[in-house]
Amino acid sequence: MLIKVPSNNLAFQLAMTIKTNHKMPIRIIALDPNKPASKYYDRCPMVDGERKFILHFPASPKNLNIIVFNAENGDMPYGEDGSFEITDFEVQKLQQYDVWWNQDTKNFYNFAVNFCVNAGNLSATRKDGSPSIYRSTDGKFTIDYWDNIRDRKSGKIVNTPARIGHTSGIIDVSKSKFLEYTIPMRLVILLHEFGHKYLNPKINRQIDYETGADISALYIYLGKGWSPFEANKSFLNVFRKANSEGNHKRFKIVRDFIDKYDRGLVEKIKA
Repeated sequence: MLIKVPSNNLAFQLAMTIKTNHKMPIRIIALDPNKPASKYYDRCPMVDGERKFILHFPASPKNLNIIVFNAENGDMPYGEDGSFEITDFEVQKLQQYDVWWNQDTKNFYNFAVNFCVNAGNLSATRKDGSPSIYRSTDGKFTIDYWDNIRDRKSGKIVNTPARIGHTSGIIDVSKSKFLEYTIPMRLVILLHEFGHKYLNPKINRQIDYETGADISALYIYLGKGWSPFEANKSFLNVFRKANSEGNHKRFKIVRDFIDKYDRGLVEKIKA
């Protein structure tokens, strides 16, 4: 099932109720049909009967495609077999909050959103082996976009999707990794890197303090109305590729914070 939404670059959320005639995996994808690698949402939950989903769009393209299909039938986004129906589809106001929202954060956030939305179109490693360089409009923030990030000493490709120079503040980003991620997943990763350099010191933490960067990133990301599900998916994806006891602990903290935020247990300032 394909639903075309004239989103017009607006911020909003969609409430969608799906009803199935038996238990089945329902895949839900939201994407920009005019850009490569531009998914805003990609989920495949089990649905047995009726289930409601909220899709968050703090940023949106001019036109948005919502694709819903029964994944039992394989990757068939436009096929309809009568096994499910959408019983409710409502556009709602997106709830956002002001969180740690100084001018630097605003500038980086806008820069990061624009980069994440266009990551599939942007050039990465150049023919001479140097990265493509992208800067924020204020000139303070820089992303070096590589096909792959390499270890600075050995030159071997590393699994990380992004890293930040603790002195320079330059963020290295791997295009091969970012193309695997949804736009919200990319954003929470960039906000995490921003948190290391620019937010950890504000809470009297070392730049390399991972949990501080995790929570500060989530506080901004969730405050601007992005999907809790996509945030969870982003951290889980990164931690799976760097499996360790420390990352297990980090993920539990991340998951707990997202859950508490979603249930209204984290203090917020209404925008």
